[in-house]
Amino acid sequence: MARKAVPLTDTEIKKAKPSDKDYKLFDGGGLFLLIKTTGGKLWRLKYLIDGKEKLLSLGSYPETTLSEARAKREQHKADIAKGVNPSAERKEAKQIKQLEELDQFNTFKQCAADYFELIRSKISEGHYKKQWQRLESNVIPFIGKKYMNDISRDEIMTCLIRIQDRGAIEEAHRIYNIISQVYQYATANRRCERNTAADISTKWMLQPAVKNNYPTITNPKEIGKLLKDIDGYSGEYSVKCALQIMPYVTLRPVNIRAMEWSEIDLEKGILTIKADKMKMKREHIVPLVPKVVEILLELQKLTGEGRYCFGASRTRNSPLSDNTLRSALIRLGYTNDKIVPHGFRAMFTTIANEMAPEHGFSSDVIEKCLAHEQGNKVRAAYNRAEYLEQRAGLMKWWGDYLDSLKRMH
Repeated sequence: MARKAVPLTDTEIKKAKPSDKDYKLFDGGGLFLLIKTTGGKLWRLKYLIDGKEKLLSLGSYPETTLSEARAKREQHKADIAKGVNPSAERKEAKQIKQLEELDQFNTFKQCAADYFELIRSKISEGHYKKQWQRLESNVIPFIGKKYMNDISRDEIMTCLIRIQDRGAIEEAHRIYNIISQVYQYATANRRCERNTAADISTKWMLQPAVKNNYPTITNPKEIGKLLKDIDGYSGEYSVKCALQIMPYVTLRPVNIRAMEWSEIDLEKGILTIKADKMKMKREHIVPLVPKVVEILLELQKLTGEGRYCFGASRTRNSPLSDNTLRSALIRLGYTNDKIVPHGFRAMFTTIANEMAPEHGFSSDVIEKCLAHEQGNKVRAAYNRAEYLEQRAGLMKWWGDYLDSLKRMH
């Protein structure tokens, strides 16, 4: 004679902890609670129909309470007594599969979060935040709560078309690439059956993306005027200093905004940026020309006790915001169609390449100043030279060139 199960209590259920194996807590009448190793608590009903044992899912705890699970058990037992199968074989398999997906949190939002956490150490923090923000703004509000398997190609396309319709064509292509990467991650880890994004051909289904170069100034006379205008900036002193050094260091704006005093050796004229702050995740050494050292020595009197050189507050414990430098240029009369902070890098690479016969440094040295990696992977694997001495020479030439343009204006 089978032993009668002692009914469960809410206290017993709440105290149940996961173990190294799944285990069951029985309530009687075929109802039991499955305690998963992951911590999930899942209601199951075991019953016989046509002499065969079946298993039915009744939800998860605490979403489905003990009293609700018992009510479902009694209802199903009444149906079974009438010869009604609570779930056809195929429907039951689908329910269990969906339940397994729920156990693993296989929504798009969760898979995307797990994927981004996996790659976080391989990309810069700024790039990580920007990519995640793209999903949070354009995708997650619409399909974030859906299971990966349940998202259709048309739902993904609706998100992309919505972005394209506001004129952000390149953004639509970028977001498609992110969605595709999330699906590749999910399928590789068996969190969904197939890559739905692979059914989308952006070549035929989206307008072609035309990558625009960052607006910049390359006319020598106009560069001289820009440098003079920056020297006359009447806003916050630390912002002025950031603008002043920006043309001379060829750094990405984020590396200027987040520049720390601990990274700078003013005696040697060297800035060393840690790998985790660089786009390519490699430490980057920047030779500083005397003009930049002079500016930083003066700035140090004001912000030297804080963490950041150009901090956003008196304590300098947070970097400048993303729009501060761009807004400062606009305040000087340089709108986004003329030049943006990133455009100073474009200014350098354009002129440095055009005037290579004058300064005598190779394109490899120019690219290294920009912290770019070799496009040829084989060449990059063998070319580990940092060109520090050559870069110092090139940056000295560049600094002298900028100073001469300013004097001529």
